[in-house]
Amino acid sequence: MKYLYDFNPCYIPKPNTQAYKLLLLFLERGKVSEAELTHTFNGRQRSPLQSLGGDTYCWNIINHTNDKGVIFARSLDPRHKSGSKLDDAKARAVRKSEYKRDSHKLAKQGRLRESKAFIESVNAKSELANLVSNAANDDYYNQQTQNEKANTAPTVKASSSNAGDESLQTKHQPKKESK
Repeated sequence: MKYLYDFNPCYIPKPNTQAYKLLLLFLERGKVSEAELTHTFNGRQRSPLQSLGGDTYCWNIINHTNDKGVIFARSLDPRHKSGSKLDDAKARAVRKSEYKRDSHKLAKQGRLRESKAFIESVNAKSELANLVSNAANDDYYNQQTQNEKANTAPTVKASSSNAGDESLQTKHQPKKESK
């Protein structure tokens, strides 16, 4: 069994993180079932897996799948635990190459999708503007709006020292006079 101190500290996640906990599981048990990972991380093992296999740590994690492609267990690439610094470096280089290839692929997909997303955004704004414009010309909508305005207009009772005990009713707040 390999221990954390057997590896370069730059490849070890910070203690008390989910990635650190996952790495310890892999080093202690070798192959860890997906069910155990789900239980241990409450179904949130994706983040620690991404962190360990990402650009910072580059641990090469092997997914063990059944004949239908469903992952049933995961383990570290055996080269990490071989005791050879060269084998460990090779496993990290393979993982980094895969990671950068996937990152490039996602960047290309995003760039290719950008123009389509912009057009979809403009169309959605146009659709909204048309709905608002149509609503402004819709008699039913206008009648509802007028009724709402009529029902919500505040009625203010203002008393005036000049009016004596009588109060003045207005449909709006009186403007303050400037001095």
